[in-house]
Amino acid sequence: MKSEKLCGIMPAFLTAYTDDGEALDTARVKKHAKYLADFGVHGLYVGGSTGEMVLCSVEERKALLEAVLEETAGRCTVIAHVGCTGTRETLELARHAAKAGADAVSSVTPFYYAYRFPEVKRFYEEIADAAGIPVIIYNIPARTGMTLNAAQLHELLSIPGIAGMKFTSSDFFLLERLRTEHPEHVFYNGSDEMLLSGLAAGADGGIGSTYNLMPDVYLSIYRNFRAGRIREAQADQSTANRVVEALIRYGAIGACKALLREAGHDCGFCRRPFLPPDEDAMRDLRANAADVLAAWRRSR
Repeated sequence: MKSEKLCGIMPAFLTAYTDDGEALDTARVKKHAKYLADFGVHGLYVGGSTGEMVLCSVEERKALLEAVLEETAGRCTVIAHVGCTGTRETLELARHAAKAGADAVSSVTPFYYAYRFPEVKRFYEEIADAAGIPVIIYNIPARTGMTLNAAQLHELLSIPGIAGMKFTSSDFFLLERLRTEHPEHVFYNGSDEMLLSGLAAGADGGIGSTYNLMPDVYLSIYRNFRAGRIREAQADQSTANRVVEALIRYGAIGACKALLREAGHDCGFCRRPFLPPDEDAMRDLRANAADVLAAWRRSR
């Protein structure tokens, strides 16, 4: 039976550091978690790609999750991304997430090496065994280099303990087929600029980077779609896409952090080798992202 607690709009949570990027800043983490929860998001997806997972230590990822859970205290669902380059560290994070009180865990498919499908399947079986709470597969071929076919994804979704999938692909035919074959699972659209398309294909919600900057826009897309107000949802998606178009010119994660910082919601900067947007980039971001978002909010 699909859990409604796992459905809805869930920002892929930004990891907040001190200004030099050398340490996790739990005060900023908690402030950002409160900021998003106050908007009414349904959940937070913590420690994933947007959270700069490959630039953080296992201990930092544990501390990040603990800070978010402490601040939100049941106000919204928390999904802990636990994927690492190795199974040992992944299982350590999965056990920690369950003990800390996360509602579910998630992981990308094993990456860097060209793993065989039996290795991928065993990876998820071990996570499910270790976590003891719902597991969300994170399918993002563009980042992992692994493209799984429909039969393989069906097999992964059939593993006991697997509750759903974050689907970051534009193959909405495949999403619809998986949705139809697995009505008891939860599916998340993973491409911010295509949330409405994913919902139309059967997604139960979305997880995205730019949700950090404009959670209210994505919540409006979701609510309008669910209420059958398709024209309004299309207009909201168009606004989101104008902002996304500007953000991706300079790296969406760093650009989101820069604009949030200017708005008084400081998450620090991204960890090196990322670089913050320069002043020319900031002028573009103010004009084509911040101002567009401000105009949308004034129109509400």
